[in-house]
Amino acid sequence: MYIGGAEHSVLHLLYARFITMFLKDSGLIQFEEPFKRFYAHGLIIKDGAKMSKSKGNVVGPDMYIKKYGADTLRMYLHFLAPFSQEGDFKDSGVDGMNRFLKRVWTLFTGQNIVGTEVGESARACMHQTIKSVTGEMENLRFNTAIAHLMTWYNFLSKQASISLEEVEAYLKLLAPFAPHMTEDLYQQIFKDQR
Repeated sequence: MYIGGAEHSVLHLLYARFITMFLKDSGLIQFEEPFKRFYAHGLIIKDGAKMSKSKGNVVGPDMYIKKYGADTLRMYLHFLAPFSQEGDFKDSGVDGMNRFLKRVWTLFTGQNIVGTEVGESARACMHQTIKSVTGEMENLRFNTAIAHLMTWYNFLSKQASISLEEVEAYLKLLAPFAPHMTEDLYQQIFKDQR
């Protein structure tokens, strides 16, 4: 699959096809087309205009990473809009995503995690979320995958206790979006379990 901006895809695809055809003609590979699928991602805009260096409206990631961490910025960019559509970058959105990740951290570092069996309604919610998030990610709908994780967080935060099975599943689903935080939580929670 080729994923890229529509404004660059013509030359990128031309170069990739040229190299692939050369390799096929040389007998090194058995196919001519380098990609089975093309997917054009949307643009990030700021204050209603496409970000560009010439307009001077580019948002550099460094200050956000320094203030919030890479996971927050990564999650925000995935949640900002459907992957194929443009999204308007707002500082308040980055701050909101940071608050969400802090709530997840607090929930999973609290004393309410127990290794007991998952209840019937909790198991149904867990399996529905796993199915939904997996499907959304396979179809590059990252914003709705994160929305499902937020819904499951709301369910878990109202429970008297959370099982280790639920924590592990949640962290595995969250890991593609917030890999640093989930690795830290996984190591803290499961260090004595494995």
